[in-house]
Amino acid sequence: MTGIISAVPNLSLRSYTEDDGPALLRVLGVPEVARWLLPAGRTQPYSEAECATRARAGAAHWRAHGFGPWVVAEHGRTVACGGLDLRLLDGNAELELAWAVVPQAWGRGIATSIGHKALALASTHGALSAIALTRIDNLASRRVMDKLGMDCGRELQHAGFAHVLYRVALGP
Repeated sequence: MTGIISAVPNLSLRSYTEDDGPALLRVLGVPEVARWLLPAGRTQPYSEAECATRARAGAAHWRAHGFGPWVVAEHGRTVACGGLDLRLLDGNAELELAWAVVPQAWGRGIATSIGHKALALASTHGALSAIALTRIDNLASRRVMDKLGMDCGRELQHAGFAHVLYRVALGP
């Protein structure tokens, strides 16, 4: 899936391909981004090999489910990744919104735009709700979730950190 994100000028998105390791490294290899995504006890950002593995997994997710993560570019340069993913939570399959944005592009509405696009995609797949998780201290992502109309639910432990679970109803 490719497209333009109209809320932010010159921003486009496309489905992961198996060769997107370098594009993901431009986002997930940045320490200021990776710190919010890494498990407790790990301080190094994602490696080239880890990004290559994520790219292959994301491309496979698209093939299997018809949705998944996107590479987001501005003027052809990768500035973010994110999209819609399946997550097993409390024994239930959930559709999860996700985003990661390079620091130079923070505060410009890119994460919110990714979230809106992912919600629209979830709706086309008949989902009744979608979730998002973030560390309890990640106030920027929590603001995005609020802007997306998501309700803050419970706290939970994930990857060794306290997280909050947000949810939004999509269906009738």
